[in-house]
Amino acid sequence: MLKAVFFDAAGTLIRPAPSYGAVYSRVTALFGMRIPAKFFEAELPRAFRAVDWPLRTNSETEMRLWQDVTRKMYEALPADLPFLEWYGAIYNAFGRADAWAVEPGAAETLKELRHLGLRTAVVSNWDERLLPVLDGLGLAPQIDRVFVAAQVGWRKPAPDIFRHACRQLDIEPAEALHIGDSASEDVAAARASGLVALHYSPSDPTALRKLTHVLHSSHLVGHTVLPPRE
Repeated sequence: MLKAVFFDAAGTLIRPAPSYGAVYSRVTALFGMRIPAKFFEAELPRAFRAVDWPLRTNSETEMRLWQDVTRKMYEALPADLPFLEWYGAIYNAFGRADAWAVEPGAAETLKELRHLGLRTAVVSNWDERLLPVLDGLGLAPQIDRVFVAAQVGWRKPAPDIFRHACRQLDIEPAEALHIGDSASEDVAAARASGLVALHYSPSDPTALRKLTHVLHSSHLVGHTVLPPRE
């Protein structure tokens, strides 16, 4: 019987507002440099791939990794600016709710899942900045627990972070459903850890395209702690 539903954070429950590149562009403008958002949108995936992301982690490691990502992007800038100050401003910006928006249907889905008697949790490769972001966006009251890699000590796709979440909620892995936008770090990793998983991707016709569709999923119907309300 299903007892809990886990969600990834960025790309699932929340999204950058209006985009990752736009946040970088806005912060960079504070340093007197006008760089279009599309420049950062192009550079960010390359910078992300250039960094080795270990599965074992902590808060200090996560901060260093994001500094490495930001330095890769800094090296592509057409002019100089004070790196550490710029990096600090970028890092802090993504830790505020105004850099993010709630994914359509997220709040409604979380609320209804709890009405059905299910525990709700976030299992994310974020660090501690995620907690005030979720609070500022109004999602925190609908989430029972938030598990971030920096605090748990493991990043997805390591099974340890999923198993830790299950232990903390006192459930078996098979009693949890995990939903996320990454086919490897969310879906495949959760299933390999013994959880049920759904791929969330609004642009993929083979995936879950609306978060509210979770409520009509075969994984929930007839398998929840309490029957759906009339």
